[in-house]
Amino acid sequence: MSYQVIARKWRPQRFSDMVGQEHIARTLRNAVKSGRIAHAYLFVGPRGIGKTTTARIFAKALNCTNPKDGEPCCECESCRSIAEETNVDVMEIDAATHTQVEKARELCEDVLHLPISSKYKIYIIDEVHMLSKSAWNALLKTIEEPPAHAKFIFATTEVNKVLPTVISRCQRFDLRRIKARDIAGRLRLIADAENVKISDSAIRVIAQAADGGMRDAQSLLDQLISFFGSADGTPISEEQALSLFGLTAASDMVHLLEALLRNDRVGVITDLHSFAAQSKNLETLYEEITAWLRAILLCRILPDPDAVLEETPEKIEACCRLSKITNPSSVQRLLETISASGYLLRDAINKQVFLESILLKAMRIAHAAQIEDLIARLNQLRGQGELDALKSVVPLYELPPGMVVAPADSSFVAKSHPASRQNEARAAEPVLSPAETGKNDVQQSAPVKTTAAPEPEDATPPPSPAAPTPAPKPEVPPVPEKELPHEVPPTPAPKPEPAPPQAPPPPPVREEPQTSDPEPVVERPDDDSVLPDAPPPDLNDSGLPVDFGSGPAVPEGEIFSAETLWQKLILDTREVLKKRLLAGVMLDGTALSYDGQTLVVGFDRNYETMQYLMVEKEIVLLNGRLRALTENPAAFLRLEQASGLASAPQIQEHETLESLRREAEKEKPVADALKTFGGRIVDVHRTDEKKD
Repeated sequence: MSYQVIARKWRPQRFSDMVGQEHIARTLRNAVKSGRIAHAYLFVGPRGIGKTTTARIFAKALNCTNPKDGEPCCECESCRSIAEETNVDVMEIDAATHTQVEKARELCEDVLHLPISSKYKIYIIDEVHMLSKSAWNALLKTIEEPPAHAKFIFATTEVNKVLPTVISRCQRFDLRRIKARDIAGRLRLIADAENVKISDSAIRVIAQAADGGMRDAQSLLDQLISFFGSADGTPISEEQALSLFGLTAASDMVHLLEALLRNDRVGVITDLHSFAAQSKNLETLYEEITAWLRAILLCRILPDPDAVLEETPEKIEACCRLSKITNPSSVQRLLETISASGYLLRDAINKQVFLESILLKAMRIAHAAQIEDLIARLNQLRGQGELDALKSVVPLYELPPGMVVAPADSSFVAKSHPASRQNEARAAEPVLSPAETGKNDVQQSAPVKTTAAPEPEDATPPPSPAAPTPAPKPEVPPVPEKELPHEVPPTPAPKPEPAPPQAPPPPPVREEPQTSDPEPVVERPDDDSVLPDAPPPDLNDSGLPVDFGSGPAVPEGEIFSAETLWQKLILDTREVLKKRLLAGVMLDGTALSYDGQTLVVGFDRNYETMQYLMVEKEIVLLNGRLRALTENPAAFLRLEQASGLASAPQIQEHETLESLRREAEKEKPVADALKTFGGRIVDVHRTDEKKD
């Protein structure tokens, strides 16, 4: 008699012989006892867990002439013929081979014939998901309403490929993977019956390598016996089983996992090199590392990990010991990073290098400082009051690049004085002649927070105003800038007298220009690329009024006036932030009030809406500069829209541009274009005649 492999020789013959599928066995046995037999059954599950075996046992129970409590007797002619696969009424069909619709039609015709020697005609179709769609359509009506003597039993590993209309016509049974301890018990029974000497640790290795499949476990046992079996009675050891299946000993895995959890990169690389030198299967090693990390994590977070983990008590104890080395979050990050790269390992050319890089990356991520840990530490320091001094520091997002500003009472950041450039420029001015002193003394203002107005350098009356000597420019690189519309003209300076120095003039107010010619309206582009050749005569090198930002001196302890602070903020925006276009737009605003903390600036809602929106867009940046100017971290700028704030030139310009827009819309080419595209003219402005 030829040799029969263990997987076939020890195939279960009764429901009681099935291991790990007791729920299926009990249900089918009760169905046979009660006579409640369905016409079609569908067995679903991974390979090697007993789908076809269950179908054969069920077929024997249905046709058994002497069933015992729902179990086949395995002694009658029907049971023996089914076990020997010679029963003509029980047909086992491989759907992977017979996928054509013609085979399905032949089956439908054969179903009509009565069984020859059995009670039922039973069709066992394995790998049923391989049938073509046309074959399924041919079987649908027969499966739904077969003859009373016909029963269908389907088995598949990929139920997602089976048509839903077929599944709905069957009773579905899901077979699950068999636990490692159940596989080990069955293998011990087989080894004792076959008189094979093998250690319990070697059997546990086989059960682990089988991955829940009883057929795979029996095949591995057969292979191990053929490779290491000896006639002298020496038992097969665990080391022999590990070497055959490419698995790693538990002690070696504990050493590797301990290095991973302790962030020991040298130990991890050394262990991997040792495994590769022993010709270990690195893909199998990867799966083992993932399984061990999962077991370690569950041992840390579950009160009874033995209820979830299908592992030996020794392995569970080792995992519990490893779980105490580090915190669960680090183990979870290790598991997430490593498990996400498994599909790449299969295609890697050098698997050792790739596995090393995966583990090193996972260790770096798992043991790095986490944001939530830093936040928790900061909250702890804040609760202890150790961060109270940082409340006085101005937030970085309110400062322009390169600027560091701190309040006067802060000792953590060096203060930056935004007006330093203006003060340096004034300090660099040359000494003026007596003829020039009278005019310039009136136009210059005292620095902020001084206790008295500056004394004029010379009280000599100026010469005839018909031939004034132009004042030399401060040694600051001139920045060309185009003329901005609606700028505030400087207040005419009063003639100085040789008497004691007069108080500085009040801040400039919004007035109509005192020139005979109307003020030209120029284009305000999006950038500073279009600039006039020279500044207007009433503007300084910065493009602002000559007495802009001067204002009266502010005594110590008093606050700025609203107009003075607004002018200084405009100058700071232009000179420090280098936002010339924004500074020009800010000129249209009117300072309404300042209470030491809130600077209220208004824009005319009828003529200055665009200016209001442009300034509002930069409100965060302007708040930072306002706090720097006032050295008050609570200061902020509030914008308002009101009526009656626009000057007469602004109103006249607006009306002129509106009339130009209406005239442009009447032009035939423009009118045709607007009609074609359904648009309208939204902006009309004049360009500089010198640049046009």
